[in-house]
Amino acid sequence: MQEPYSWFVLYVKSNTEQRVVEDVKRAFSSYKLDYGFEPFCPETEKYYRGAAAKKSGAAYRKRPLFPGYIFIETDMPQNEFLREFSTYLYNSEDIIRVLRQGASGDIALPLQERKRLEYLLKGKRCLEHSVGYYVGDSVRVEAGALVGCEGLIIYIDRHNRFAVIEVDMFGSKAKARVALEIVGKKDA
Repeated sequence: MQEPYSWFVLYVKSNTEQRVVEDVKRAFSSYKLDYGFEPFCPETEKYYRGAAAKKSGAAYRKRPLFPGYIFIETDMPQNEFLREFSTYLYNSEDIIRVLRQGASGDIALPLQERKRLEYLLKGKRCLEHSVGYYVGDSVRVEAGALVGCEGLIIYIDRHNRFAVIEVDMFGSKAKARVALEIVGKKDA
């Protein structure tokens, strides 16, 4: 999408993310507005082990990055978005609310926060698994979405091959589980 555009975030009932994405797409297409509009649920890969994963050949499967949230990428101004969709948003059984930024009440995700998420998602709407090493007491990610973002990692579970990262969203911290495989140690 061409700049300027925004990401709006909807808080939805758990396990309804994909259904809400499809419902929002249908609702927007019925309004016939001259704006780009793409609802999506950012995803991450999760590592699965066991017989079923080996049999299917899919050790990594996709799941929501932020369960309970969907994002809408649009070049529609936020006031017009609220005016056009307020009835739809209010009447939806699955949408709880539109997230807002603190005292300003803006519904657009701040530019720096959007850019960080775009960097992590690499334009794919999915934060793919990463591979890294321990170097002393720290982690160095050498492949995948977390390359250069080691500072976001707050916890690593080597056995289950995931890390918890913390990113800014509307001025507060949001945590997400992402696939990270630590393959060994290297000397500094």
